[in-house]
Amino acid sequence: MALNNLPDAEYKEDKEKTESSLFSRFLRKKSPEEFIKSSEKNRLNRALSAFDLVILGVGAVIGAGIFALSGTAAAGGAGHIGAGPALVISLIFAAIACSFAALCYAEFAAMIPVAGSAFTYTYATLGELAAWFIGWMLVLEYLIGNIALASSWSGYVVSFLKGFEGSLPSFITNPPAWLVNNYTAAKEIYREAGIEKFIGFMDSKFAALGMDSSIIAERFSVANFDPSVFNPAVFERIGFNSEVFLNPASQIPHLGPIPIAVNIPAIAIIALITYLLYLGIRESARITFIIVLLKVFVILLFIGVGMTYINPDNWTPFAPNGIKGMFVGAYLMFFAYIGFDAVSTAAEETKNPQKDMPVGIIGTLAICTILYIGVVAVLTGMVPLQDIDTHAPIAAAMMSVDQNWVVFLISIGAIAGLTSVILVLQLGGTRILYAMSRDKFLPDVFSKVHGKYKTPHINTILAGIAVAVSTLFLDLNAAAELCNIGTLTAFILVCAGVRVLRKVDPHRHRPFKTPLIPLVPILGISTCLALIVLGMPTAKVIIIFGIWVITGLALYFTYGHKKIHKYGYNSH
Repeated sequence: MALNNLPDAEYKEDKEKTESSLFSRFLRKKSPEEFIKSSEKNRLNRALSAFDLVILGVGAVIGAGIFALSGTAAAGGAGHIGAGPALVISLIFAAIACSFAALCYAEFAAMIPVAGSAFTYTYATLGELAAWFIGWMLVLEYLIGNIALASSWSGYVVSFLKGFEGSLPSFITNPPAWLVNNYTAAKEIYREAGIEKFIGFMDSKFAALGMDSSIIAERFSVANFDPSVFNPAVFERIGFNSEVFLNPASQIPHLGPIPIAVNIPAIAIIALITYLLYLGIRESARITFIIVLLKVFVILLFIGVGMTYINPDNWTPFAPNGIKGMFVGAYLMFFAYIGFDAVSTAAEETKNPQKDMPVGIIGTLAICTILYIGVVAVLTGMVPLQDIDTHAPIAAAMMSVDQNWVVFLISIGAIAGLTSVILVLQLGGTRILYAMSRDKFLPDVFSKVHGKYKTPHINTILAGIAVAVSTLFLDLNAAAELCNIGTLTAFILVCAGVRVLRKVDPHRHRPFKTPLIPLVPILGISTCLALIVLGMPTAKVIIIFGIWVITGLALYFTYGHKKIHKYGYNSH
């Protein structure tokens, strides 16, 4: 009998059941036992120890943050105040904030030792729809964030090669901007170069006429120069070619209407990382171990050499902007810790995950916090606060005391640091895609495992191609902000998930237990929400984020949800 032909009472009751059933399908959970059973069907290679996990974690966390972010967090910058030497206190605040999420991650990773990280944990506690959402956010965090990291790596490499002018060919030491940047960045570089050339031209004209050229520096700067108010004909009459800054795109070669701007170093590092991950987790861990040794050595070298140049007077005043400055510093440095959660994505490739996962996650935070505090204490002791370089603070500090040999090694360490971060985050992204595919949210191709290397090889190649292609057009700042939103959302749901599972399944065996329940999860959620509010993203990022969420939901309702319920699974 058709539903609309039933008597009113029966129709109402049946409709309520149907709607309830439909709604409950989005809340269905998958038990930890089901996850573990699924992982045994298509097992990845369990090759990692607790030591390997700590290496992966340190490799993911110590990167651009310690080599660049420490300067602006201490001295302040555009739009924010600095913490001063009290940044060491800020680091402790940030580490405590991170530790709330880390303790929740550790409980889940030990209890459900399979690939998938927060996606898997959310599926087991908050249900199918929430799991899809967090999985989509993790793809945003790991893969989209890697676009910004790869481009930063490219910038460090180009700057490093400039130091070999005269020894290497000029096309290597000074490559065209369109070969080491995407289109938008290359245009901006050419525009700024044209403006600087114009300022230099005008300065020389004034000097030749015996006039005071200081007015040029006061009147013009790259930051406030507006070429639109100038007439190109005027430039031509005074003998200056204004084409570079009036039409910077003209400096970029075009294939018909299509500009040719390719960040070759960024694509090269993504290709190398993709190849390493294709070969296997053990090989990737070995490479990461070598890189981590190098950058930890460089950091310890900076601390050791820098200690001999410390002037205690530079530590006064200790907190020039008071408590507010310290909290701003904590907010900024929080993101220097992001990456420890990538450790949990390797749970299915860990020899003894119940014991090793908590060690890997918490050990990563402890080691990185100690190194961060050492660097900041030395940096603020070596250089007066107003003289700290906010772009390359550690290298600039060593240059200020004529220790150029250390600067050279620091540059290598920065490149190595970013390399390991790219590797670990790319690993995390591919494992999230693997877990989502295995649970039918994505096509089966993403969970195919290589017969010899025991890696999700097709998934790894596709992810590498997606990141490499995205470096051609995605705005780097937007990529970084999107990464932060995805990370904080994941932290919130993991903290909530621990509390939910403790309530609905209190007797489950937990090899590691998050202490002080419910206080720790509540503090974790509150901290992450506060950071999202404090770091309110730009309108452009909010729009891109909205498009990302809508695209994800469309994919879930048109593919994932239907496929899951077509093939069926046992609900928790």
